[in-house]
Amino acid sequence: MNFGFLQTQNTHAVNRSVGIIGAGPSGLAAAGLLASRGYEVHVYDKLPKPGGLMVFGIPSHRIPVDRINRGVRDLERRLGVTFRTNTKICCSAPMHEEEGDHFAADVLGLSDLTDNHDAVVVCSGSWKSRKLTIEGSTLDGVYSSLQFLFPIRAIKYAHSNVSMPDVNGKKVIVIGAGHSAVDVVDSARKLGAAEITLVYRRTVTEAPCGKFEIDRIQEMGVTWLEKRSPEAIRGNEHVETLIVRNSATDELEELDADIIVSAIGEIPTPPFQKELGLENVRKGDVRWLNMTAIDNVFVAGDVLTGPSKIGKAVYSGLRAARSLTNWLDLKAQSREAEYNFEADKISR
Repeated sequence: MNFGFLQTQNTHAVNRSVGIIGAGPSGLAAAGLLASRGYEVHVYDKLPKPGGLMVFGIPSHRIPVDRINRGVRDLERRLGVTFRTNTKICCSAPMHEEEGDHFAADVLGLSDLTDNHDAVVVCSGSWKSRKLTIEGSTLDGVYSSLQFLFPIRAIKYAHSNVSMPDVNGKKVIVIGAGHSAVDVVDSARKLGAAEITLVYRRTVTEAPCGKFEIDRIQEMGVTWLEKRSPEAIRGNEHVETLIVRNSATDELEELDADIIVSAIGEIPTPPFQKELGLENVRKGDVRWLNMTAIDNVFVAGDVLTGPSKIGKAVYSGLRAARSLTNWLDLKAQSREAEYNFEADKISR
């Protein structure tokens, strides 16, 4: 994966430094563009390895890790990008509310970055899963998609706080029909689950992952139940059954389960969302493309738009980086009023 693909010739270094929060696809794309234009780029990430959810959430059969590693090495060796891993940029939320926080050996504030860099790009992604709020959702054996998938990829780093989900020989029910749900299904199969059931509140034609994926996992023996909405989880301390409502018959059904994984989406995890005015950025109510309420602080990727496909995250990172360079160029000449919003957009 070539994150520095926009460099077509050697670029002279410019006397500007940018800090990027997050080493996922949007952060890596922004780093590639900025480094290609001669900027000194420092990327901060709480995890021990760059790549974000491409490395720590998505199974390697979908995105081979070695390709991401080669792209990161290219940024380091050819373009001079510096990666500062195991570093958390603290925010208004408590530590350890997001997956991967326990890897952070160093904690910095946003002001540390704004003081030490000419500009900052926030690409911190979506590191919290939406959780079920039904009865029994706090029982042992109930996972969110990130709680289930993250340790499977993170365990190789032998961290004392990471443990693999034990699904061998067990009945697993996955709620949802997006790519995260399919990733959970595939991972559960590899870990030796005895039975896997995928439960979705709509039909196969409405599944976000697409009919092809649903057909594929059914061919592998996964049970597909559509038009079922979770009503309650029952069990004595640990999961025993999932109660679902069949919208076709309006009847309640009881499904045996040892493990239930809720794959119903992730939540953006920005540092200081209110201070940055991210709601206004999302609505487009800004004076500069992708710039937050704090001058010289830009935002891109899932932290701005919510979970999206990798291509959209890359596009967002490129757009924010391009906007940042134009802003600094005009600001250096006190010509910010000449900014052309339309000209700053990158054609898809």
